[in-house]
Amino acid sequence: MRRWIRAVLPDRWLEFIQVLVLCCGALPLAAPAGELQPLRIGVTRDASVAPVLIAIDAGYFQLAGLDPKLLPLESDATVSAAVASGKVDIGIAALSAPFFRDAAAQRLKIIASRSSDRTGFPMYALLVSPKARAAGLSGVRGLPNATIGVARADSSEYYGLYSIAARFNLDANSIKTILLKSPAGELSALSRGEIDAAVLPYATALALANKGRSLLRLSDFAQWQQGVIFVTAGNIAKRRALIEAFMRAYQHGTADYALNFLNYDDGGDFIPGAHYDGYLGLVARWLKISPDTLARTKTYNDRRANLDVADIEKQVQFWKDRDKLSKTVLPDDLLDLSFVGEESAAP
Repeated sequence: MRRWIRAVLPDRWLEFIQVLVLCCGALPLAAPAGELQPLRIGVTRDASVAPVLIAIDAGYFQLAGLDPKLLPLESDATVSAAVASGKVDIGIAALSAPFFRDAAAQRLKIIASRSSDRTGFPMYALLVSPKARAAGLSGVRGLPNATIGVARADSSEYYGLYSIAARFNLDANSIKTILLKSPAGELSALSRGEIDAAVLPYATALALANKGRSLLRLSDFAQWQQGVIFVTAGNIAKRRALIEAFMRAYQHGTADYALNFLNYDDGGDFIPGAHYDGYLGLVARWLKISPDTLARTKTYNDRRANLDVADIEKQVQFWKDRDKLSKTVLPDDLLDLSFVGEESAAP
């Protein structure tokens, strides 16, 4: 494991200075006094956990006085349950109608960003059949009257699909979605010609975009807050120092991630950071995928872990309008913005 002292060796002076600039405004790291404090982090195996892996590898958690343990869990719902029950201290999961319901019921507080679906860094895409593409499903104007398969009607990607309709003033009721329970179910229906397109994780859609099938990346048309960091209100009250220490390390991890994965020149060509190859291999091994696949499907993580608060408010209202969330739930009750240093990171 690399130690922070290595970051100031001559071959890393430039990156060291960049990290200081990117982290300006974030809480500084401080050397721990005495024994490291255990920290349990509940996650799913998602590429957007990369900044946490980087922060662990770079020693940022240790310098914040923490001994982090990643606990991969089966689903976002199990992460929420683990945080609510106290089995983990920090949760990292995707937003969805069930997440908002759990957060309201269990007094969970969103404190920082995990990931956003942004142009150039898609997390979901429509895999379009050749017949549907020929009939005009090659952009947003083809969505009305299209039949689209979805795994869940209460998910982040479902919200993203209908965000496109709202942004382009399309009649949302003209988009017909069919619940198919899983990506496998979507693909079967697409193969049988029962749907025009399937909403799939981008990596899955990219691998299957052949034999005349084409892709429409949702983030080319709408962008949204996809995943978040969250804790219980009780932990904020009783263990605020622990959460602040986590955020110090995490924000250094997001800054490192931005330096190595998110830089492009004016021509749109990717500029890998000094530790791109090492970090790419680190995250790929944890995800159990090839580095090449990860390179083509990397996610967007805000460099300071700031939240798109305006979009979270839209998501809460979206689920209320569809009777999947109580009308009494207020976005402000789900947020604690005191840990990130800025209120939001709007697109």
